[in-house]
Amino acid sequence: MYSDDPLIQELLALLKAYNVRHVVIAPGSRHYPITKSLEHDKDFTLYSVVDERSAGFFALGLIQSIGAPVATLCTSGTASINFGSAVVEAYYQKLPLCVLTPDRLPELLGQMEDQMFPQTNMFRDFTRYVALLKPVNNKLDRWFVNRVLNEALDALTANGGGPVQINIPIFSHTVKNFETEELPKSRLIQRHRHVPTAPDWAAIARRLQDKRVQVIWGQSSPPSAELLAAFDAFTQAFDVLTLADHLSNLDHVSRVRLPLLYLHLPAAQTAAMQPDIVITVFGNIVFQGNVNSLFRDSKIEHWRVSEDGEVSDPFRRLTDVFQMSPEQFFREAAKAASGSVSEHGYRKAALSLVERLPEFPLTYGEAATIGRFLAHLPNGSVLHIANSAPIRMVQFYDIDPSVRVFANRGVNGIDGSMSAAVGYAAASDRLNFLIIGDLSFFYDMNSLWIRHRPENLRVVVFNNDGGAIMHAPLGSSPQIGKHVSATHHTSVRGWVESLGIRYISATNFDELDAALVTFTDEGVNQAMVLEVFTEKTSDIEQMKAFYGKISDDPLGASPQRRLKTLVKQTLDKVGLLDTAKRILR
Repeated sequence: MYSDDPLIQELLALLKAYNVRHVVIAPGSRHYPITKSLEHDKDFTLYSVVDERSAGFFALGLIQSIGAPVATLCTSGTASINFGSAVVEAYYQKLPLCVLTPDRLPELLGQMEDQMFPQTNMFRDFTRYVALLKPVNNKLDRWFVNRVLNEALDALTANGGGPVQINIPIFSHTVKNFETEELPKSRLIQRHRHVPTAPDWAAIARRLQDKRVQVIWGQSSPPSAELLAAFDAFTQAFDVLTLADHLSNLDHVSRVRLPLLYLHLPAAQTAAMQPDIVITVFGNIVFQGNVNSLFRDSKIEHWRVSEDGEVSDPFRRLTDVFQMSPEQFFREAAKAASGSVSEHGYRKAALSLVERLPEFPLTYGEAATIGRFLAHLPNGSVLHIANSAPIRMVQFYDIDPSVRVFANRGVNGIDGSMSAAVGYAAASDRLNFLIIGDLSFFYDMNSLWIRHRPENLRVVVFNNDGGAIMHAPLGSSPQIGKHVSATHHTSVRGWVESLGIRYISATNFDELDAALVTFTDEGVNQAMVLEVFTEKTSDIEQMKAFYGKISDDPLGASPQRRLKTLVKQTLDKVGLLDTAKRILR
């Protein structure tokens, strides 16, 4: 039976109407009337995750896996604010996360009520909509709740989509009135969107004709067949080069498969390959800073294509914003073109410069072992990548197009990487792999305790006793290790084996090669963790050495920045850097 509370009935009825059928529930009691009602309805699939922070990222993984909105539900009080990190990530990845936050009655706020604080503004700056519901005591209350719920649930997918919060006041969690057999037929408000005045596509096509066009394709789910067809037509109609990292999940003839090499071309070649128009679609890219440096002092036009219609101007060269889907933009622009390009001179010249990366040194360490792991990665699998060093080092190598790639790149934080991978794998029939550093693993270790942990998940942990990418640039003093890079001497083995997960380790290439045979075996139906021990200072030196081989500037900076760095290094060598800083102040 459902709860007799009309507020809860209206909530469940509209969740179903808007296809929010998966709910991740953190334990507690204030949400008991909602939870018991959800358990009664077989149209909902429920997941139990104890840690709210982990539950939020688990939900993001589900969204990416099933391609539909997912709700999270917790008790009242500080439990709700623990969803914050996942909500911010969902906002920047435009993922439809529906955050249900039960609350106590507003009249009790500030009255020494247990588990109560103002829950109404905590996500306001990074949600598409905040719905503040009220108890339903009359027809006006029911109309209000129905309207606000429609607005909130529509916002999950409107204008590019994103997270919403629904705050639900519940008088008492001990009420035991569950006599309702069917949900009400709640009013569904359908919104039909259109652009009153269509763009002049013929004029747009003329602006693209005979121009060097570069598309920067950011983080996205694997593109649909319809989107690929539209993009294919667009790249045949115009001279298009596509820059995308592994998070784009894009396999296309126009794509630079090794973007690192393109971004670190010598200055003369970079100038020769400068596009006339840069079109950005979808989310962030790993090397956003490098791209910004490449275009900020240029004369390009920047066109942004996104359903959100927001003015995002990272190159400071924005000229046009197209509030529509990339599929619609590519299709309509191609249709308006005068004909296909016979010779893609710009694309061919650029691709000829970036055919292959220099051979990576064969020294044992994180970067080299990532390369060996990727060489064993089964086709058709799913690869999840944690932020910090792993997300950068993966870009050194090519990945088979059949592999789907995901990361929490919306905000580029280390939290929730494993929770998101667990959530994705729980709804996936593919073999899922996660590459993660030791601090990120320990930060999110509770996710391996989730009762829905799937057997198709395998985790590579790079343990170099701390945060290498934070440690190396600042030196090696004890204070750096203690307060910046969190130096430790801890293994994940005890925690992993206590959960009944198969544990493997490697400290050199021979052990790694032997471990990878089992770790990547598609015939084994068993969750595994492979802990690879390396040394953090050496790991970062390897990464810098790689950059040094592909460019005279290991940071990929602009000429001005290179000159500034050279001056600082020279002053430091002669002992005058501190004096110069004081003078400049």
